[in-house]
This record gives sequence, C-alpha cells and structure tokens, in this order.
Amino acid sequence: MEFALNSPDFRMPVGRIQFIYLKPLSFGEFLIASGNEQLRRYLRVIKLNSAIDDVVHQRLMELLRIYLMVGGMPAVVKEYLENKNFMNCQRSQNSLLQTYRSDFGKYAKLSKHKYLQKVFAETPRLVGSRVKYANIDPDSKSRNIKQALNLLKLAGIIYPIYATATSGLPLGAQTNETKFKLNFLDVGLMQNLCGLQTELALTNDFIQINAGAVAEQLIGQELRAYPDSYLEPSLFFWARDKKSSSAEVDYVVAIDSLILPVEVKAGKTGTLKSLKLFMEEKKSLFGIRFSQEKLSWYDRVLTLPLYMAEQMKRLALEANSL
Repeated sequence: MEFALNSPDFRMPVGRIQFIYLKPLSFGEFLIASGNEQLRRYLRVIKLNSAIDDVVHQRLMELLRIYLMVGGMPAVVKEYLENKNFMNCQRSQNSLLQTYRSDFGKYAKLSKHKYLQKVFAETPRLVGSRVKYANIDPDSKSRNIKQALNLLKLAGIIYPIYATATSGLPLGAQTNETKFKLNFLDVGLMQNLCGLQTELALTNDFIQINAGAVAEQLIGQELRAYPDSYLEPSLFFWARDKKSSSAEVDYVVAIDSLILPVEVKAGKTGTLKSLKLFMEEKKSLFGIRFSQEKLSWYDRVLTLPLYMAEQMKRLALEANSL
C-alpha cells in the first residue's frame, strides 16, 4: 500500500519523542540514597596508586552486601531506608515480581503465558552460564522459549550478553547471537527468585553464593547503569570453544578505542587464564578483574573491588596513559 506525502494516513517521526532507558539504582546511587555520598566522592577521586584504607574497604563491602540483598528497585530501596527490615524488603520484592507476572498478558496470548513464566522463573538461576533453550525447559520447543526470551528482553526484564569476536569496533557488529548469557533486571530481585536472602544475611563470604553468579549479575547490572541513559545498553562476552584451549571472558567492554576483557572473580583467589589468553590473542594492552580484593595495578591487570564498577572507565583510561 502506498500513501501520498500529504495523505492523512502518512505518518513520519518528527523528533518530538525521546526514549530514556531507566535502570535500577546503581551501587553509586545507592550510596547517595543511604547517606554515604562521602564514600562515593572518595571513590571518584581515587587514583591507580591510591591505597584504600582497610576500614573503608570493609565498610564498602558491607554496604555492597546490603545492596545485593535490597537491589536497586526504588520501592525496595525506600522500604530499606525507612525501616532497615530485610523481611519487609523481601515482601516488596515479592510484590514487584508478582506485578511483572501479572503483566505478562500485555506481551503474549494466554496460551504463551507458560513460556514467559518459565523463562522469568529460570533466568536468575542461569546468570553466569551459557544459555541453551533446553536448560530452561527441556519439554518445550526451542522457538517458544526463544520467543519468550525476546519478549522479556523487549520488556527490559532480561538483558542478553552476546558472544563477540572482538576483532574491532563496534563490538555489536561481530556478535554471534546463538551464543549468549543472560543478565537479570535487578540483583535484589534475582536473589529473591533464587531464594538466597537468608544465606546472604548469614554467610561471611557472601559473594561465593550461587557459584559466583551474584557477582556476574552485579557487574553486568553496573555496566548497564552508567552509560548514557538515552542509549540502549548492550553487554558482550568472549568465548573460544576449542578442545585443546577453550576459554571464556565474562565481559568485553569498549572504552574509547580500547577493547578490554573483564573477568569477575567471586572469591579472593582464582586464576586469570582466560583473561591472559584474550590479552595475548587480541593484543589487548591490559585486562580488568573485579573481585573482593582492593584496587591494584600489576602485570597488566587492573584489579578493582566489586564496589568500584563506576570507576572502571576512568581508571582504565588512567592505566592506558601510563
């Protein structure tokens, strides 16, 4: 069907509509909301050669523990700040999760609801792992699971992390969409769906819970939080599937003209075999590791504590200038 330019049926965008991608509160924003703006200012001026005081480090790790339980959904953060009651926060999260489930009717016909429900329930447990449709529901056809994933992506509930060849910029031009991982909307909601609040509250090594998936969710969520809100966030990872030397890097980021590998380590130890392999194969100047360790710059690896994702770009550019 064709329309004349002066036809009342002809419509052309005129630029009066803007899309803003709202995300949960980042950890930096949580610091401000919880009355710890001074700590955020402190992190913003740290240099590569700065030494983080033990007391400050422990305080930030404790605030991070709280953030992992509460998450960044404004209603839940408000509940925590007013009452400091994690049970009430969990109820608020339950209410939000049920609201999402009730809204599924907007995205699909009733016959398709079961696939949305299944993907919604399973995604938090799959964070940090390569996704196969059969892992979500072995009894459903792949096309139904794929459609549900796409609908939840459009709704802003899940964020795919696509494998990229990282042979140049932009990273999104070299993706393999058949290889992907998932990042959930919010780390607090993820913990709720996985039933991990009690463990988080009681264990000392809280990042180790759920095989490190919590840490990967956190960093993915933080990477989505800080870029321009007018641009749709994109996440990428790198994998080499070879029998003799397979490797996988949790995230790959572009900072100005730099393409850098990012590894997320749940504990205080762990090898960086994949990170070093990426650096060698892709000729990266250095790599980035997030862990529970303090800030350090050694052997071409920029180590950042998990609470310093907001400072990654600034410190990476500082490292590049050395």
